[in-house]
Amino acid sequence: MQRYRLKIRALAGMVALVALSGCAATPMTAQLTASPPQGLRASVELTDVPFFAQTRFFCGPAALATVLNTTGLKTEPDSLAESVYTPGREGTLQTEIITGTRRQGRLALPLRNLSDAFVNVAQGRPVLILQNLSLDIVPRWHYAVIVGYDLAAETVSLRSGTTFRQVMPMKTFEHTWRRSGYWGVVIVGPNGPVPDNTSISDWLQEAYGLERADHVSDALTAFTFAAKHWPDASAPLISAGNILIETNRLHDAKARLQAAVQREPENPVALNNLAHVLMRLGEIEEAERTALKAVEAGGDTQATAQETLLEIRAQK
Repeated sequence: MQRYRLKIRALAGMVALVALSGCAATPMTAQLTASPPQGLRASVELTDVPFFAQTRFFCGPAALATVLNTTGLKTEPDSLAESVYTPGREGTLQTEIITGTRRQGRLALPLRNLSDAFVNVAQGRPVLILQNLSLDIVPRWHYAVIVGYDLAAETVSLRSGTTFRQVMPMKTFEHTWRRSGYWGVVIVGPNGPVPDNTSISDWLQEAYGLERADHVSDALTAFTFAAKHWPDASAPLISAGNILIETNRLHDAKARLQAAVQREPENPVALNNLAHVLMRLGEIEEAERTALKAVEAGGDTQATAQETLLEIRAQK
């Protein structure tokens, strides 16, 4: 009898937790419905987004395949499973979604809130998100894809599990998403477009990830695109220059690094790398002048710049 009472108490506690969860605040929903971003359409649904019904534990590969196909990459969950599914965990980690995206030559850019998600959907990009469909103490993780929303009805439309079109109350969705720390990504190709919520650091981090995944050509495309999108930034030009140096395209590297120096004349990294390229091209006098500027710029790379200067002078 005592055991039975304990079970009843435990179940009552679980019900209370569920009730509390249901009554918890949903600030993102409240903000969006009361004051949506300027220009955001009241309702959108991306009807052409493909659907891959998940098999057991394969919601990660299914959701990723769904979004990748919208970027022009034809793939299926089974072909992604090896890189984004961990049999021992019977699931997919968020890091595996990101690295799996990079292995396909795409960028997985982070979201920060529900507004970011809806803005991307309104611009034609589905959003891959992670939900916890249970409680924090007994999580049931699940990947799904946001393909639509309706602000007036306060609903979110998903490609989810074995359901082609799951319509979920916005507040319920926010609860399930909050339990994952609001984890979500929008996936784009290396030549853009750049989502409105994406910072240059977000973009460059993914471009570096492409390079680490041996998608060097895609990384170069991503850096080149970033240099155009953020016209005052030197970092994407420096990164593009580094790839061109490593692939022995020195004249192209010179052009990128000169452009970086034009944007940021005292950037020691850009100056040092440009001096190195000029030296390899046999432009020793200009290389020496540039290396001197790199040394004078100081910073953490000053010792490297001094080494470059000595190497250049040794060739005079």
